[in-house]
Amino acid sequence: MAKRIKLFKQASWDNVNPESKTLLDDYILELKSTGKSEKTIYQYVADIKGFLCWIEENQNNVYILDLKKRVFRRFFLVLMDNGTSSARINRLQSSIRNLLEFATQDEDEYEYDVNAMRAIKGLAKSSVRDIVFLSNEQVDILINYLMDHKQYEKALYVSLSYDSAGRRNEVSQVLKEGFVDSNQTNVVRGKRGKTFRLIYFNRTREIAKKYMEQRGEDDIPSLWVIGRGETLRPASYQTLYNWVMYFRKVLKAETGEDININPHSFRHSALENYGNGTHHVLEEMGKSELPLEVLKIIAHHTSIETTQGYLKNHDDDILEDTFGIKIKNEAE
Repeated sequence: MAKRIKLFKQASWDNVNPESKTLLDDYILELKSTGKSEKTIYQYVADIKGFLCWIEENQNNVYILDLKKRVFRRFFLVLMDNGTSSARINRLQSSIRNLLEFATQDEDEYEYDVNAMRAIKGLAKSSVRDIVFLSNEQVDILINYLMDHKQYEKALYVSLSYDSAGRRNEVSQVLKEGFVDSNQTNVVRGKRGKTFRLIYFNRTREIAKKYMEQRGEDDIPSLWVIGRGETLRPASYQTLYNWVMYFRKVLKAETGEDININPHSFRHSALENYGNGTHHVLEEMGKSELPLEVLKIIAHHTSIETTQGYLKNHDDDILEDTFGIKIKNEAE
């Protein structure tokens, strides 16, 4: 009997493509938020880490979302040739497929439309998660609460995310140096290696001044920190996610509504509200609304179609205005 192939190797994992690692980190947060058990999460992560190590060793460490289906087929053939049990192969397929399916649904972070593993197993595409939009008034409510309670760092995170329409990964890269004196951040790296600066406006700058006064002097370059005194340290990527889960509770307390936002809600809401004329920055700029072509540039998208997918579907509104009728929603 052939010896069971060992996939995970620490040396390979240390060198795994950082974009693949970021995708896995996001997926872990998703699994936790949906109530998956620690044991289930551990098994998923172990399977995926093993596959990423194999990619590092055998496929030039390519980003997992850039792999073609033939690479996945080859991987499973290698496992079969090495005597891997059908049960283990099926489990690995499930773990990898679910990760890729998550990427197809997370349009904010990953321009990944077709799950390459679906062709292997014939998996029907699952429904995309609902996008949760915030009105400009709801963003104001959230920021005002955080400011009133002197939670200036969290208020800054909301305001910068909403002004810039930046992804969480991009916002997490922002440095404190020169922030209060400018209207644009340091250069950050977005998807597909794109580099650019995030832009922001007066309210964000004013919040930043209060935050920096509250934070005081330290030698940490990052704009985002946690802890105090000797325990002060840069905030992790997961910390920013945890803040958004806290914002849900704030909105519930302040509005009485369950508004289950996620880190991408600020990006979607920014683009939607810039486009419909309600974003608070438009008055500051003397603009009524921004056209789709400008929204595409703000979002750093490669196509208008991608930007359109970030916005609300207004077809029912158009029909109602045109014909003077009320379109029933699916629940009615």
